[in-house]
Amino acid sequence: MLYNRLPEAARPWAIPNFSCPLRRALAVTANPCASRLAACHLTRRTWLSRAGIGAAALTLRPLLGASNLIAQEPRVSARLPGSLSDAEEVALGRRFAAEYERETPLLSNPLIDQHLNAMARELANHSQRPRLPYRVKVVNSSEVNASSIPGGTLYVYRGMLDLLATEDELAAVLAHEIGHVAGRHAIKQLMLTFQAQALLKPILDNLNKQNGIVEKIILQLGGAAALLARLNFNRQDETQADLLGFYEVLRAGWDPRGYVKMLAALETLERSQGGTSLPFMSSHPPTSERFAAIQQELARVKIPEDARTDSLDFRACKAALKLLPPPPRSYQPQ
Repeated sequence: MLYNRLPEAARPWAIPNFSCPLRRALAVTANPCASRLAACHLTRRTWLSRAGIGAAALTLRPLLGASNLIAQEPRVSARLPGSLSDAEEVALGRRFAAEYERETPLLSNPLIDQHLNAMARELANHSQRPRLPYRVKVVNSSEVNASSIPGGTLYVYRGMLDLLATEDELAAVLAHEIGHVAGRHAIKQLMLTFQAQALLKPILDNLNKQNGIVEKIILQLGGAAALLARLNFNRQDETQADLLGFYEVLRAGWDPRGYVKMLAALETLERSQGGTSLPFMSSHPPTSERFAAIQQELARVKIPEDARTDSLDFRACKAALKLLPPPPRSYQPQ
């Protein structure tokens, strides 16, 4: 928790440059001498300027005692005047989650639920918004997907759990979704949706009233599942979530190279489907770009020798999944 004791203004943030193809990133994996990779990238200053993102960097070597740890990640903006407070976001998220879960089949297994929620809490404690009530639920669908809603509720689809081979890969998935929550990506889009329909004021006026108005508005807009499916984050949001998640994983003690393995598993799945991008990946940068970006961050940090990659608890969750009945075929993912 040393990181969380740093003053807000002193925390390290920046966004890496990335443009190299996957094969160049793979070459970096084979050759730890990654400094040559920098020659094929835009400079950070140029990339940030083009992206319109301001950032600052901080060397943490004196604080953390690592010999070459230079932590750089996006800086999550503070809440803007007129936007929802954390309490309002949590209240809206709970109402939204209740509607979403009425429309979506969930898988409830004490072993799996306990392990996923313990991981999420640990990762969230090392995020830029650690005080939200994060929780994880499993959607009983064979679709490979994961999502998050305002206030800290994360949904991991059963198909994603089946795909992942090790716990550090799961940590990367959960951290990416926590990154979306930390970056306020979903709440910003929901606010814009409500504003466009002149429904924001009724939502806020009835947020803490049990009169059914918030639920009626959600149904009026097509239902929670449809609304969530329409929250297509732009590539800047997805890149930020990747980088926020990367450093959450690193600070929480998992091996961030799990990000590489997770992206490789998604790419393999895409190839098995004829190169067609997975539906939930459509708003993400190409997998090769995400891979190269994570590889560049890996070249900048020192990974502890005892960084976690797998656990008996994760293996038990995988075994429990295999013993459960298959997902219902009638459910059609949004």
